[in-house]
Formats: sequence, C-alpha cells, structure tokens
Amino acid sequence: MGIFGDIGRLMKAGAKQTMNTDYAANLKHSADLAEQYTAYDPNAPHGTHGAATANPFANMAAFETMLRGSGTVVSLAPTGAVVESTPIYAVELDLKLEGQDAYRTSYQTLIADGALSNWQPGSVLPFRVSPTDPHSLMLG
Repeated sequence: MGIFGDIGRLMKAGAKQTMNTDYAANLKHSADLAEQYTAYDPNAPHGTHGAATANPFANMAAFETMLRGSGTVVSLAPTGAVVESTPIYAVELDLKLEGQDAYRTSYQTLIADGALSNWQPGSVLPFRVSPTDPHSLMLG
C-alpha cells in the first residue's frame, strides 16, 4: 500500500497547490523577467548571456547545432547590471574547441552568490559555440 498511498498523497498535495497558485500572476512575472533579462543591453552584439535567448525552444534548437568546447575562466567582474537582485558578470574565458587553438572571448551571465565559487579564475566549464560565430556561446 505504500507506493499507492504516496501517489494519493502527491495527487492531493498537487490539487491543493493548484488551488493556491495564481497562474496569471506567475506567467506575468515570468514574462517580466524574460523582458528584463533580454532587454538589458539591446546594443550588445550577443545579448547579456551569449547565444541564449528568452525562448527555450530556440535555445534547444541552437544548442543542438553548436560545437562542444570548454572555457577556462580567466577573470570575472560584475557589469553593474542586476536582474531580480542577481548580478550580471562579464567573464573572460580561454575557449578551447577540439582540434582548434584556444582563443579568448567574453561571456556575460547571471551568477548567483552561491555559484560564484564555480566561476573563479582557473575553473573549467563546458560551453557550446556557434559554428558561425566563435564568440556566440551557451553554457553547457
């Protein structure tokens, strides 16, 4: 009876949460964040966060076509811009793609205080790189 009891409890909790959720307000808040994030600097050649956009479907499609690489953090500095109390950082990277020489590029991204230790100089992170623009990046 354990697993079926747990499923029943989960269904009841989900139904209760649904009654207490303001989906319209949550959707509006998500749209506000997407606009704030993407409109940070409309003149930036690659946006505030590399090749990624506020459209997750476009991001998934682009991600599949990008080349895998790794970026070694050289330096990072806050840009002064903040989204929902999380600062945007400019990260200088030495990017390495298989079979190619490493090159230096910059990547701007939101970094929460709890994740800053992952972005310290010397850290190596996985990146995807546009096959047509070596400075258009996505983390992952």
